[in-house]
Amino acid sequence: MRNGKNILKQNSLPFGIIIKFGLWVAGFALCAWFVTQLSINTSVVFGGVFAYMGICLVFKVVKFVLKVILSLLSFIIIIALVLLLIF
Repeated sequence: MRNGKNILKQNSLPFGIIIKFGLWVAGFALCAWFVTQLSINTSVVFGGVFAYMGICLVFKVVKFVLKVILSLLSFIIIIALVLLLIF
């Protein structure tokens, strides 16, 4: 029974990747069908996609900057506490 569980765990990763890829393809096909039914201009679609990607990029950059600032601040506080305990 133990070997069966190990084999199942080993084979589940490619199966999950295939399912994820299939869902992406199905979602893309559904969106493409929806756009063709509404006869939306492709430049509007590309503009919306690029705007979404730009907003996500801005949030990622802000998150990174906040992490760096908070890391430096915590490092300074730790150094200050160590120096306070030593002297």
